[in-house]
Amino acid sequence: MTDATVLAKAMEWSALNEACAGELFNITNGDVFRWSQVFPRIADAFGIECADPQPFSLTEAMKDKSPVWEALTQRHGLHPHGLKKLANWAFGDFIFHVENDAFFDVNKARRFGFQEMHLDSTESMVALMRQLQAEKIIPA
Repeated sequence: MTDATVLAKAMEWSALNEACAGELFNITNGDVFRWSQVFPRIADAFGIECADPQPFSLTEAMKDKSPVWEALTQRHGLHPHGLKKLANWAFGDFIFHVENDAFFDVNKARRFGFQEMHLDSTESMVALMRQLQAEKIIPA
């Protein structure tokens, strides 16, 4: 998981650091997580119940939900962004169905001097959702 602010800092750092020329780096938030541990924390942050995971296709489940989203948009006074602009269901299907843990070694970036990879990914996701609520992109 990589927060956009961490990625932006890494891009700036690598562009301004001559030692980084021609080098490749893995950039993440710096933590390790599993979705099964993330979802209960997100649910708790928003005061909702979290059920056990049930595999299904987001692409299939969401293909006819644009009218539902439009009604929510009107009811909550949200900016009129369509679902296709806000979400990539195929990516969700991919990322939520990964069966093996993925670990990315970020130590090379740290050895080269980039020390910004210390975020809690779940806290980062909750903060982003809160920001989307404040900006009237998703319901509060």
